[in-house]
Amino acid sequence: MGRLVFANPAYLWGLAALSVPILVHLFNRRRPKPLPFGAIEFVLRSQRQKSHRLRLRQILLLAMRCLLVAGVALALARPSLEPKGTAAAVSRGPQATALVIDASLSMRYRRGSQTLFARAKSEAANALYRLAPEEPATVGFCAGPGGFPGGSIPPPGFDRAATRRQIESAQPTYLGSDLTSCLAAAARALGESPVAGKRIIAFTDLAAHSIRLDAPPPIVPAPEGSPPNAAPLRPNVVLVDAAQGYELPNTALVATAIQPAASLGARGYEVVATVANNSAQPAVALPVSLRVGNQIVAKGFVDVPARGTAKKTLGAALPAGSVEGRVEIARTEDEGLDEDDVQDFTLQVPRDLKVLVVDGSPSSLRTRDEAFFVETALAPARTGGRIAPTTLDADAAMNAPLEGYDVILLLDVIAPPKAFVERLRQLVTKKGVGVFISLGDHVDPDAYDEAFGDLLPRPLHVLKTAADPAGSDQAAARFGVVEWQSPLFRVFSAADREGLLAARTFKYALLKPDPTGASHTLLSYDDGAPALVESRLGQGRVLLYTSTVSHAWTDWPVRVSFLPVLQQGVSWLGGSLEERTSPPSAVGDERTLMPPSGTRIAVVRAPDGTALPLRREPGSDVVGAPVPAPGLYRVEVQPERGAAREEPALDFVARLDPKESDLRRVSDDELKAQLGGSGSAQVASSALAAEGIHGTPLWSGLLLLGVLAVLGEGALTRK
Repeated sequence: MGRLVFANPAYLWGLAALSVPILVHLFNRRRPKPLPFGAIEFVLRSQRQKSHRLRLRQILLLAMRCLLVAGVALALARPSLEPKGTAAAVSRGPQATALVIDASLSMRYRRGSQTLFARAKSEAANALYRLAPEEPATVGFCAGPGGFPGGSIPPPGFDRAATRRQIESAQPTYLGSDLTSCLAAAARALGESPVAGKRIIAFTDLAAHSIRLDAPPPIVPAPEGSPPNAAPLRPNVVLVDAAQGYELPNTALVATAIQPAASLGARGYEVVATVANNSAQPAVALPVSLRVGNQIVAKGFVDVPARGTAKKTLGAALPAGSVEGRVEIARTEDEGLDEDDVQDFTLQVPRDLKVLVVDGSPSSLRTRDEAFFVETALAPARTGGRIAPTTLDADAAMNAPLEGYDVILLLDVIAPPKAFVERLRQLVTKKGVGVFISLGDHVDPDAYDEAFGDLLPRPLHVLKTAADPAGSDQAAARFGVVEWQSPLFRVFSAADREGLLAARTFKYALLKPDPTGASHTLLSYDDGAPALVESRLGQGRVLLYTSTVSHAWTDWPVRVSFLPVLQQGVSWLGGSLEERTSPPSAVGDERTLMPPSGTRIAVVRAPDGTALPLRREPGSDVVGAPVPAPGLYRVEVQPERGAAREEPALDFVARLDPKESDLRRVSDDELKAQLGGSGSAQVASSALAAEGIHGTPLWSGLLLLGVLAVLGEGALTRK
């Protein structure tokens, strides 16, 4: 059995008004002194048969009037029937109420035609409607690592219309949630209300990942001006289960990795998808597909054990250039979390290159030919067919058409005529053609400086002989400073770097200072002299190597480190370098973007096409872009002069927190223990049930009885 409690017991004094209808009834029962009158005796005799019915009518009228007075007085006292065992610590009277709505990704879970978030909003609106007029309320939407956006919610107030509009307009996010932090922040907000009672009603899916069971329960701080030893108040906490006690099985894509696959031919790639099954039953023959653009290029099936993960590899030959793709799983059941069934990716697939190799020192003995090691490194069998080299001697190349080539390699070429250099300069500056220049016995530094001019990254000075190739190698130069982060060298692991640093160079050119300061040294000898220098000229790049690509001046071409550097260098010069896949961002983080030299980031567009607000660092071209949703983000850059254009190399994808895909629930007992015990913490299936936890309200029924009493009195007094 429960017990009857009153929120406003002072109004029970209104029951004293019951004396009014009783006194009126007694007054009406007073009879005048009878006087005999013979003429009326016959009439009175005829009315005696109706006296019993009249007495019953008066009694009923008295009861209706008493019921009306008692109903109004008791309703104002707001009685409720409290369940047995409810702790005495539960607040009586009005309570300042904080409504906490879980707005995390997991609340997008769909059961039938309704999401958990839609149901949570409906329950919150019902709870707000049932609050008494004297109970202030506030609402907050729990999402993000810090709990509420901004870390706090406003204190409770009496503007119910504004609070209702907040609930109606709210949308779920793609973020995780920390319900423990949200409850603590809600308790702090309740501390700013002067109302003595404190209550938190949270609407959530009770996912275990959002609740920290080792954290202290929420505490309302003591109001300002309280005695130093005043104990903080523990609020009444009710968790309304948006899932209504149901388990929420879910399968999700939690990771996607992309890697080249030589077995699939040129531009072949494998996409490895990791699928998680957060359900008690295994997922059998779950469909997985790989989509590029609007076309499915590969598909398969995967079996995933209960509460486990499995990987599925899908392979395809991708087109050259910027590729946008998506991995998808198809769920077999009607309910689940749709947002974690897909993962987008973006990839820069190298395009095919046409390369002209100008051999300045041909030889009938192939191993002595200047272009021998270059041709070997660029052979289609070694590059997967992405690089197609054509070799001409210097005389043939001077009059050959240069249009159509992406990269031109000048190997130990005698200083060319001005006409050839001018054609080369136009291709570099206007068409973005890359040029690689290496030296040798046919190179005269002064003639080179005069012929190439600003096409050389740095002017040549003199040729230096470090050691005799036939003698001791102790005096030979070795590579000293390497820019390992350069695209040319970052292919080397820590264990492979020694193969590059051990190369010996016996002769090389010293360079003059760069008058423009635009060049950049990528590789130096141990004496500090530049070995590999790059510069940008217009739309193209130029790379200068100060020794030979044959073993005339160095033994580097015969070492294994030469091949990857040359392949990377040619691809880099042609704008077809297979860059590392840009790592994805996590939803909710900020993406830092650095534009190419000479440009600024103009716009970053979210997956739905809207432009994002950017945070620009003072005095820098670096910007920060918010990442509010999963999917592909496009970046547009603007040159110093000209319209904005897309920069696919800066495009990136954002992915969801995989923890949000696991909707396993925390148990009720653990929740009550974490929130401070069953006396001040309960779990309910709805807002209506949440009301009943701390007492079933009876005042609305009493008001109904009062209305019925008014209607009954009207019927009895009607003539």
